[in-house]
Amino acid sequence: MKRKQTLPDATSNEGFLRRASLDIVGLLPSPDEFQKFTTSQSANKRAELIDTLLSNDIAYADHWLTTWNDLLRNDYTGTGFITGGRKQITTWLYSSLRENKPYDQMVRELISPSVESAGFINGIKWRGEVNASQTLDIQFAQNISQVFLGINMKCASCHDSFIDRWTLKEAYGLAAIYSATPLEIFRCDKATGKFAEARWIFPELGEIDPKKPKNERLKELAKLMTHPKNGRFTRTVVNRIWHRLMGRGIVHPVDAMHTEPWNKDLLDFLAVRFAEDGYDLKKMIRFIMTSQAYQAKSVILKADPGDDYQYAGPIAKRMTAEQLMDSVWQITETNPGKAEAKVNRDIPVKEAGPKAPTPPKELKHGKVVAKWIWHPESNTLRKTNFKKTVSLKNRHLKAIMMATCDNAFVMRINNKQVAQSKDWQKPLYVDLSTSFKAGENQIEVDGEMFGGSAGFICQITILDGNETKVVATDKTWEASKSGGKWAPAKEVFEYGKGPWGTILKPNSQPGTSSKGNTPPVRAALVKNDFLMRSLGRPHRDQVVTTRPSELTTLQAIDLANGDILAKYISAGARKLVGKGKSSKELIEWLYQFALSRNPSENELTVLAEVAADGQNSVAVEDLLWIVFMQPEFQIVR
Repeated sequence: MKRKQTLPDATSNEGFLRRASLDIVGLLPSPDEFQKFTTSQSANKRAELIDTLLSNDIAYADHWLTTWNDLLRNDYTGTGFITGGRKQITTWLYSSLRENKPYDQMVRELISPSVESAGFINGIKWRGEVNASQTLDIQFAQNISQVFLGINMKCASCHDSFIDRWTLKEAYGLAAIYSATPLEIFRCDKATGKFAEARWIFPELGEIDPKKPKNERLKELAKLMTHPKNGRFTRTVVNRIWHRLMGRGIVHPVDAMHTEPWNKDLLDFLAVRFAEDGYDLKKMIRFIMTSQAYQAKSVILKADPGDDYQYAGPIAKRMTAEQLMDSVWQITETNPGKAEAKVNRDIPVKEAGPKAPTPPKELKHGKVVAKWIWHPESNTLRKTNFKKTVSLKNRHLKAIMMATCDNAFVMRINNKQVAQSKDWQKPLYVDLSTSFKAGENQIEVDGEMFGGSAGFICQITILDGNETKVVATDKTWEASKSGGKWAPAKEVFEYGKGPWGTILKPNSQPGTSSKGNTPPVRAALVKNDFLMRSLGRPHRDQVVTTRPSELTTLQAIDLANGDILAKYISAGARKLVGKGKSSKELIEWLYQFALSRNPSENELTVLAEVAADGQNSVAVEDLLWIVFMQPEFQIVR
């Protein structure tokens, strides 16, 4: 008999902030968010933080796309894509997550699909001959039972299962629901001469009519799978969510739902609540995360517990490959310029900020005097950075901007991002009135081209008291050179000349092009690479419900010496040098960003020697390596 345990102590506010942010949106909280949360006096600030994170539908979908891509075998490259034997469901899946579509509806749309969502049940059409347990029909039976019911049908796809009660006949009965032709049963890859009849594995909930056409059988199955009395369906998904948030399932492993849970009442309670809440995934995440159980101090397991496991707090878990890359990109500002996933990440006008009132006539953009600018050494370099200092007299300012870059850019004013675009043919028109302040203002731009011509153009009209100022791109802007140095930007073309034409429209108002203003590209949206693969991102040829948690030799090598990570850190160091932070400011900023805490006095002393004056890119590079290699950075606690 298990002894009753007392609830562990609550984790610190700093620890909770980092854990919640990584668990909901897969991103580190910024230093500004760190300061705001840790200094807040609100008695409900943890719940308020959870609500704020869950309301960020783009970041939420970016992060949870990884979980569902693994579960639904969805990817952008790999087996089947060359031959057309596999189709993505990315657009449908991302949209479903972003709009928080009810889970039962999602599953019905996966089992009885549209063209956009059919890729999951259609599986992978392998090249050449495959054994009888890997046909499309059998893949269907294996995948829907594993993903939605936590049942392992792979053993039963070849013969009666040795590990649980499922039989060869039941596996083929599920497969026959999908099959468009009579399906002969094979045992251990040998034909039996018998044919399967379409059947549902829980007949007490209803039956499938085997005489109906395939599309009708799938509709019947979709209803039975999501039947209100199908407790296995709700228990399986809440167990998966608990596992993602707490580091271990209530039933563990999560695909062995026949296994005794360590707390049956808890699992039943969550499953019933999930159904009563309308199968709302975000509500279930919120319910778990607002609990004392989730907000307790984390524990580090020295070995995988057996049947005697007892809850002692959330289990510390390694970042996923995508979380690690996103965290590195956040700090180094080296996100890829283009997403592979075909998804809509546009920020609606209501989220991009309040629509600016019609500017007074003296603030309207007049003639375009801005020049197209680029790197002083070449107009063919893929990336370059620009900066401009603007001095203003008044606190109450009005400012509007029009800008674009062939192909993409991110702009910050006084270290806060104010604009981003990856479509040069949709210039941005942005109200910057709250971005400037009296005194010195630093404008920073990261520009990138993907091929062809390179150019950035920007014109900001500012009403500074009674004086109207125009800040326009020209050779007075500084551009980054090799070695972390700066030089006057190169004027590539005057406006109206060159390959871009008269693309800016002085009459356009702020907000008219917010559809094209998107957050930085995330790791879940790009193709797998060698680094992410070694960090555990799977090929997704098979359903993946749990990634390996142990650090491998290959991962250690790639993290310590890998060329991919080294390039991001080197580029990030050069950008950080350009921000002009002192050594102490840089270390404090980095610790708040990477670890959600301030450095100790000892850490400051030691790292100050590494960072030197904070203005040497090689020294800053060393500093980044030291922080990124710490287990504290790579683990969600």
